[in-house]
Amino acid sequence: MENFPNDRCVEIISILINEEKPITINKIANKLNVSSKTIRNDLNKLNDKFIDNKDIKIEKKPRVGVWLNASLKGRDALINKINKNKVYNKPYSQDKRHIYIIKRLLQSNKSLTMKNIADELFVSRVTIHKDLEEVERWLSKYNLTLKRKQNYGIEVLGDEKNWRKAAADLLVILKNDEELKDMLSESEDIDPTIRIDYENFIQMKELFPDVDLRKIETILIEAEKNLDFLLADEAFQGLLVHIAISMKRLKQNKDISMDENQLLAIKDKNEYKVAKWLAEKIEEKFNITIPESEVGYITLHVLGAKVQEDLHMKETKDILDNIDSKLLELAKEIIALIENILSVDFSEDEKLLTGLVLHLRPAINRLKYGLTLRNPLLEDIKMKFPSVFGAAWASSVLFEKYYGVKVQEEEIGYISIHIGAALERLNNKTRAVIVCSSGIGTAQLVAVRLEREVNELEIVHTTSVHDIKNMNTLDFDIVISTIPLNFKSKPTIKINPLVTERDVKKVKKYIKNVEETRNFNKIELEDKKSQLFKEDLIFKNLKIESVEEVIKKLGNKLVSKGYVDKDFIKSALDRENITSTAVGKGVAIPHGTEKLVNKSTIAVAILNKPINWSGNKVDIVFLLALNFETGDSIRKFFRGFYSMLDNEKTLNNLRNNNKKRDLLNILTRKDEK
Repeated sequence: MENFPNDRCVEIISILINEEKPITINKIANKLNVSSKTIRNDLNKLNDKFIDNKDIKIEKKPRVGVWLNASLKGRDALINKINKNKVYNKPYSQDKRHIYIIKRLLQSNKSLTMKNIADELFVSRVTIHKDLEEVERWLSKYNLTLKRKQNYGIEVLGDEKNWRKAAADLLVILKNDEELKDMLSESEDIDPTIRIDYENFIQMKELFPDVDLRKIETILIEAEKNLDFLLADEAFQGLLVHIAISMKRLKQNKDISMDENQLLAIKDKNEYKVAKWLAEKIEEKFNITIPESEVGYITLHVLGAKVQEDLHMKETKDILDNIDSKLLELAKEIIALIENILSVDFSEDEKLLTGLVLHLRPAINRLKYGLTLRNPLLEDIKMKFPSVFGAAWASSVLFEKYYGVKVQEEEIGYISIHIGAALERLNNKTRAVIVCSSGIGTAQLVAVRLEREVNELEIVHTTSVHDIKNMNTLDFDIVISTIPLNFKSKPTIKINPLVTERDVKKVKKYIKNVEETRNFNKIELEDKKSQLFKEDLIFKNLKIESVEEVIKKLGNKLVSKGYVDKDFIKSALDRENITSTAVGKGVAIPHGTEKLVNKSTIAVAILNKPINWSGNKVDIVFLLALNFETGDSIRKFFRGFYSMLDNEKTLNNLRNNNKKRDLLNILTRKDEK
């Protein structure tokens, strides 16, 4: 028996073999996610194939369906043939098709036709035509465009630097997608001692089949030994990807250009010597010429590479004494800001300051030169610790203040890791002050009972209503009072002097510990929250399909009311193109340039269904129009704001309530009083 007309015909025969009664063409089309016309064409091809075969016939009857009429001998022959054929790839979702098409376009050195892509994906050309709209949208983030010309095909156009960045980012998407791994790659035995992880390796082999990745890896390992710079795994893989992409493009005569002044500025750096050494080794091992501009771009990647540091306390002072003063000030201000937001004290944690400084040194280079260091833990951080990630996001304004650069979420993720490690090093217990009017004896009794019942609690002081106002708020985290108390600097919990079981539960509910990112579910923050959230800036059940649409919708409302200048919208969209502001749990916090804010406020959109926000499903959007120059009160606001992002109950209340007044009360915590 000859081969089937195409792989889809194999699947059609498989369906018919397994059906005990006629099946309609529409049902087959739905199973294979193609049009009925496609199935009819395939059935005609199969009939032509079996026209002379007495043992196999495909029957069709109007308003009844299609069925296989085959003898036992014919049925066995079909089953054997199916088993010998290549396994059919089931149709993939719309999003997966988009990535597949992007991959094929970046992989190919010539234009592709819509027919070729449609045949590969077993869909119609009309479907591919629609898919290309999303493909163009993805490419536009890198200032790349699609050239579509009849009788010519489709290809990607744009600056070489942007092409390479798109290819590098695509590898990360492919690496993290199990379905696409099956779709695009063949399994291969991987040496467990190599520095490239398995997922990256199989995807890189697919994109760069003519590049010996193991040989590049060997050169990088040799460079680490000889030049004394140990790269973190993510930086190692990032540099390897860059070199592999460079070699692929050089073989296609697609070299990169670099501004002469920029090249001159980096030639006196030690990193240029490392890049020059790498280039010479690559030339020697691969018999390829590396232009000076390529050496320059390798230098930029080395400058931005995160070096693996093994810190010892005795080295801390030397590092801080010899670091650039501007960088040190940035690190200190980031820590101070996050201390304020999370209500913690890192003043004794030298390891945090040193580690952050060492991270920021290459990070600033990456941001200056538009490079990205992949963060494999990013999604976990955003999902499990949104308050820490959100607090770290607040530091983005400082990068613009000190260096005029916009920070990316991968970098925010790494800052979050440093903050998370510092939180782990803090005392796990929540520090409390007991306020009681019944005398010191009663206060001590309350303290003993609470410490016995709540392991996570440390009573640091017992005091009076009058004296608590004179205490340093950095010395405690919460106030537990047996009398009504108006104390706004820290969360306050009122309990019974006898400390009932209900009181114990209440304290447990409000205390914060390391695992919960040392945040509170309820934080009173003067009246700033009610000033920032406005009833007329809350929008419920919005029918919106895209990130751009929701930012423009909220932004235009802010412009019309005078809260921001009209350029604020563009700045928010530009920031979103640099990096996603989705922070997990269905929430995004887009924000524009602070200097374009006339009066601080927050516009809120609760969508009728989640939208795709750079790979995250988002249905609650806070457009932040905040100007940090307005004083410390805005920074204090973030404490409550990020604890709200961490609170599933609060977020669900926003989703489930429809009245604007109720939504405002939830946002300002008035519903909890």
